[in-house]
Amino acid sequence: MKQEHRLVAEIYRFIAPFIDTTKDVYLSLDGQAARTAVTAGRFADPDIPDLWFTLVGATEPMRIEAKVIEDNGGALLMRSQLAAWRSNGVGSYKPKYWVATNRSFNEFYFWSHQEFLSSLDKSTATANTLTLRPPKTKLVFGSVPQLALHILRKAE
Repeated sequence: MKQEHRLVAEIYRFIAPFIDTTKDVYLSLDGQAARTAVTAGRFADPDIPDLWFTLVGATEPMRIEAKVIEDNGGALLMRSQLAAWRSNGVGSYKPKYWVATNRSFNEFYFWSHQEFLSSLDKSTATANTLTLRPPKTKLVFGSVPQLALHILRKAE
């Protein structure tokens, strides 16, 4: 299992009891599935964050993008995500939060999308994928349960 998928699965594991399952839940939706859903009229565009769920009692879904921070300090991002989610991006489904783990899966990070925008806005992509440097200021957690609890506390 890829580390990014592992992070999504572990976050979901701890947040699942608080998710309103009568509303849409999407986890790590792959690009082809998202494009098919756009063609079918389900989504306005295919750039969907890795976690999309609505907490019990919430009126809006929470969308979270998950990344792995490599040893060089960068995270892989698709050019389409960059174009969709930067300040002037045209994406319909911008993440509200960003989470990440290091490759060793023993540190976990959290940013709001607002905090992440400076990294997105100063990046220029010419290839289909790029390595993005996340913001230096971040919240750091020693376990997925701590990160999941922080996500739940941030919920409106």
